[in-house]
Amino acid sequence: MAINFNGAPWGGINQAAQQRRAKDPRHPLVYRIEFAAIGWANNVGHSRFDGLPLAQILADGKGNQPNRQSIDKAIRKAKELGLIVPESNARCLVVSPRAFQRGGRGTYTCNVHGVSRGLRPAN
Repeated sequence: MAINFNGAPWGGINQAAQQRRAKDPRHPLVYRIEFAAIGWANNVGHSRFDGLPLAQILADGKGNQPNRQSIDKAIRKAKELGLIVPESNARCLVVSPRAFQRGGRGTYTCNVHGVSRGLRPAN
């Protein structure tokens, strides 16, 4: 599948590297939210955290998980900064299609947001 950003320059990103960054406690929590959104994004830009809870990904170096309030605050800040789209939540972070596209193997759905291929609104 061709990646099209309406003629704008673009480049690829290694999602595994973004997953590692999301788990790295040296980064501020708000950016780890963005890294997780990109690292686990499926073909429609949704990152569902069903099997691996977001709190577990965001644990500090000793394995201590941030509390729900800290995660919610970081998600709100990431939305304010435009790092993730407004419908994002702790169960599913969503990357804007203006910033991220993915093709090939993978899912095109999100049960959290009721999205399937072709039904995702433009953000």
